[in-house]
Amino acid sequence: MERIIFKDGNIVSDNGIRRGSVIVEDGEIAGVVFSVQPDGTQGKVVDCAGKYIGPGFVDIHVHGGSGRDFLAKDTDGLIEGINYHFENGVTAITPACLSVPFEEIGRSIGLVKEIKDKAKSTVLGFHVEGVYLDRKYRGGHLGSYVHAPNPGEYMPLIEKYGDFITEWTLAPELKGAMDLIKICAQNGIVTSVGHSRASYDVLMKAIDAGLTHSTHFACVMGNLRFERLGESTGKGFAPGVLETVLLDDRLTTELIADGCHLHKGLIQLAVKCKGVDKVCIVSDAMMGAGLPDGDYVIGGQDCIVRHNLAVIKDRPEVIASSVTPVIGMLRHLVKNCGIPLHNAWTMCSLTPAKIIGADRKKGSLRAGRDADILIMDKDLNIRSIFAKGTLHEKS
Repeated sequence: MERIIFKDGNIVSDNGIRRGSVIVEDGEIAGVVFSVQPDGTQGKVVDCAGKYIGPGFVDIHVHGGSGRDFLAKDTDGLIEGINYHFENGVTAITPACLSVPFEEIGRSIGLVKEIKDKAKSTVLGFHVEGVYLDRKYRGGHLGSYVHAPNPGEYMPLIEKYGDFITEWTLAPELKGAMDLIKICAQNGIVTSVGHSRASYDVLMKAIDAGLTHSTHFACVMGNLRFERLGESTGKGFAPGVLETVLLDDRLTTELIADGCHLHKGLIQLAVKCKGVDKVCIVSDAMMGAGLPDGDYVIGGQDCIVRHNLAVIKDRPEVIASSVTPVIGMLRHLVKNCGIPLHNAWTMCSLTPAKIIGADRKKGSLRAGRDADILIMDKDLNIRSIFAKGTLHEKS
């Protein structure tokens, strides 16, 4: 039995930060002791004095990185892209697609499933973001592939990969969307409202059908509606998707906290209304993450990356995902948005794990969980990563 003691660090949990040590045995958390070193405990010691010890990040919405797209044609590219995010602290990941032909989605899911045990990060599944979206609110998705749900498309995919698809982003106002939400719920797939301008009433029906999450809060998300509320010919105001997400405790949400997608006030609003246990951080990163400014491709469209911002080349008003990994978003939350470190870290780890039902093994340093551990210095630079039983030291 191999035992490792991460000794005398500042342990980060959803309850706060306390000085102590983390004991790992055979790749699992054996215990957390709030003392410099547990009495009588023997094993390899990793000195964490003056550093933070926290759970590895869980990214449930990410399209690529380091020049690699998760809408993949080969396994080598997938592994390289996933390993880029691992080096930035993501020890568990669900690659995502955009709106493309269904055969490409199926091929990508199959390839991700094929390499899930070969990457440094744990691959938890696949996030289908695309196809069944509102055309006006499609954002960075190609309009030629966006349409209403078709059982002839989605049923074969769910029958083949339903045990591996963790999440499906859709617009619930589309014809046939309620049926898909119910089928996903029956198969343990989280459904998320995204790229949508659904009304409050439609969202209530969707939640009753099994919808539980919302994709990239405030981004291509319908908001305050001006509509007829009664018998009068006049119109009043009603909540759109954004307001309903903030209002209804049955819905969780996610933030792209890169400093480009959301003003800090919107980040603070979401956290204030929902709480850190219902708001997670996602990178939504594309292939340009980790690379210099330049020209890249996402979802079959040319895009331009300049100054930490990616936009669609022929629609420059449209942001094309992010180029910031989760660690950069953690720093932004703490340094620029006034979010306490332990809350920010929880939003990057435990909360996303809970949203997709992976928190029994991921997202925290509790006994019995997988030992996915990040060691950071006081400036929030990652110094070491422990995952899958291996310690990775960073220079």
